[in-house]
Amino acid sequence: MPTDRARDRFVQTPHGRIHCLEAGTAGTPLILLHSNGMSAYEYQDVIAPLAKRHRVLAWDMPGHGDSEPIARHYTIGDYGDAIIAFMDALEIKQAHVLGSSVGGSICIDLGARYGKRMASLLIVETPTRTFDEWGDHWWTVEQVFGLQPQSFEQVAPRLWRLTPPLLLRWNIDRNKAGVRTMIDVMWAIREFDLTKALPKVKSKSIVVYGENGPVLDGRKVFEKYLSMAPVTVMPKCGHFPMFDDPGAFVKIVLGFTTA
Repeated sequence: MPTDRARDRFVQTPHGRIHCLEAGTAGTPLILLHSNGMSAYEYQDVIAPLAKRHRVLAWDMPGHGDSEPIARHYTIGDYGDAIIAFMDALEIKQAHVLGSSVGGSICIDLGARYGKRMASLLIVETPTRTFDEWGDHWWTVEQVFGLQPQSFEQVAPRLWRLTPPLLLRWNIDRNKAGVRTMIDVMWAIREFDLTKALPKVKSKSIVVYGENGPVLDGRKVFEKYLSMAPVTVMPKCGHFPMFDDPGAFVKIVLGFTTA
């Protein structure tokens, strides 16, 4: 099988059986963490080109995709522990870790607590709201994640290049995760004190935003608490730059991980 073609793999961990898409065999491993309600397929357009320089592992976080369901509330720290268990099961001592949205929160937790295991961190479209600020927007959160299938009209403002096949993938992943898990993830994000974790991050890091994404106003938090990390804003992109402009996304990632 060609090394740049993603293949399914299941990894047994204390957090249940974790599914991932794997491609490539050479280079420092690059672990991709998807956003809430999505799966490893969030990176379907970028896995192959990234695998030319890295062993790429795109996971389904516990409770999502084809990984086992969660039976309790998972904090961001629990998801961070699950990544370390995933790495241990695969005998990976150190990896680049890229996370989008909640995946970025997990990256920050990993950098704060497991810095020696992180070759670098790529923090993509990650929200920085406080607990109370999330409370002010909670009705919107429940509308977005409290209903599983979404229409083309609902999703189109969030994806620059939305197509019917991509919408189908979007809704399949949301149905696999389910409402309770998606809302639980939002509680994990809301409860995570990002400003306490960020000063503990010493790993080489980069922060990536989409120009039209919903969380760009949070860049000032990274500039204050993770000042050593450059901030890159991708033109015309929204909350899912790996879909909106995969070529530019790959260029940014490889430019950082192989520098």
